[in-house]
Amino acid sequence: MKSVISGLAILGATALILSGCASTSSGTPSKTLSLKIGTILPQTGSLAVLGPPEFAGVDLAVKDINAAKAGITISVEHKDSGDTTTNIATQSATAELADGVSAIIGAASSSVSLTMIDQITKAKVVQISPANTSPTFSTYADGGYYFRTAPSDVLQGRVLGQKILKDGHTNVSILYQNDSYGQGLDTNVKKALEDGGASVGQNVAFDPAATSFASEVTTVLSTKPDALVVISFDQIKAIAPELKKNGFDFNNFYGTDGNYGVIDPSYKDVIIAGAQFTNPGVNASNDLKSRLQALVKAQGNKPLTVFAYAPESYDATVLLALAALQAKGTTGADIQKHLISVSEDGTKCTTFKECAALINAGKKANYDGLSGPITFDKNGDPSQAYVSIYKYNSTNGNDYETAQFGDLTKG
Repeated sequence: MKSVISGLAILGATALILSGCASTSSGTPSKTLSLKIGTILPQTGSLAVLGPPEFAGVDLAVKDINAAKAGITISVEHKDSGDTTTNIATQSATAELADGVSAIIGAASSSVSLTMIDQITKAKVVQISPANTSPTFSTYADGGYYFRTAPSDVLQGRVLGQKILKDGHTNVSILYQNDSYGQGLDTNVKKALEDGGASVGQNVAFDPAATSFASEVTTVLSTKPDALVVISFDQIKAIAPELKKNGFDFNNFYGTDGNYGVIDPSYKDVIIAGAQFTNPGVNASNDLKSRLQALVKAQGNKPLTVFAYAPESYDATVLLALAALQAKGTTGADIQKHLISVSEDGTKCTTFKECAALINAGKKANYDGLSGPITFDKNGDPSQAYVSIYKYNSTNGNDYETAQFGDLTKG
C-alpha cells in the first residue's frame, strides 16, 4: 500500500510542539499544533487482509482532521507490521520512534503488538491498536501508554458463545491458534458455551506457523460436534479444504475476527456458505465505505474487499488528535494524559470537527465514533462496544447479520 503523508511537512526528527495556544474570539486557536503519528499495520503476513481497511481508516481520519482547520494538523508515516514469523514490527517501531512520532497506531495482531509494546510505551509514546483483542493487554504493565479501540475478547468470546447457543448447538469443538490471540478468545468462547449448558467435546490448539491441518481437523470432528469454532488468521484457507474432505457442513461453522474476510469470492477451493463470523465493532456504513473506496482509488490502491477495523482505525486517529488538542501539546505524554478524558467526559460529539469546536471553546468533548461509544477505562480498553455477526453466501461473499452491544463494566 502506498503511504500518504498528510498535513504539514515533517520538521526534523521530532514532533513540533506548540503549547499554550490562545484562542481567538471565534474559538479557533491562534496557533496550530503539528502532530506526527505512525502506523504499524499488516501489509504482509498472516493478517494482511486487515491492512488495507486499517490504513484507509487512518488516512481518511487524517484527511478529515486537516480539512477541519481546527487548530491541529496531523501527518502520518505508514510501516508494515508483518506477523510473528518475522521481526518486521520491531524494525518498524525502531524507525518510527527515531522519526519522532508521538503515537503509533497498531499492530493488528495481539501477538505482534506484544513484541513491540515495551519498545513503544517505555519511550513514552502512545500505542493505540484498532484491532488487538487479547485480554492480556487489560493488565499489561504499559505505564498507561497502551490503548485500543477494539474490545477485549472477553466481549467477543461472550457474544460468539451466546450466538452458538442461540442457534441451538450443544456439542461444540474448538480449533484455535496457540498464541495470545487464540488462547484468550478460546478461553472466553469456551466459558460462554459451558456457562450456557453446552459441552466442548474437543478443544485443540495448533501452531500458528502450521500449514497442514489434517490431524487437527480429524481430532476436532472426532466427537461429531454439531458446531465448530475456528480461531485463526489466514490458516483458514488450509483448514477449510480439510473440513470439506471430512464432509463438514459449513452451516455449523463459526469463525472470528482473525479469519473473517480471509475467504472471499476469489477463493475457489471451498464454498463456505452458511458459515458465521464475529467481528468486533459496527458494520461500516455505506457512506464510510464509499468514502474509503474513493480514498484508496485516489491513492492508486486496489478497492477494499473488507472493511474490518476501518472504523476503529479512523477513531484511533481522531482520538489522538483530540487528546493533543485538549492538551495543547503533542508529546506522547500530552496525548496519554488526555485520551481517557476525550472518550468519556463532557458533551457527546460524533465528528472530529464537532468535538474540536467544543475543546476550542473551552469545553470538554466526549467522542462517540464510527466504531461505537469507545469510553476508555483505566486500562485503555473500551468498556462498551459492539460485536457484529456476518454470514457467508454461495459466492463466498458475506452479508451483515446483526450487532450485539456489550458493556464490560457490567460483567
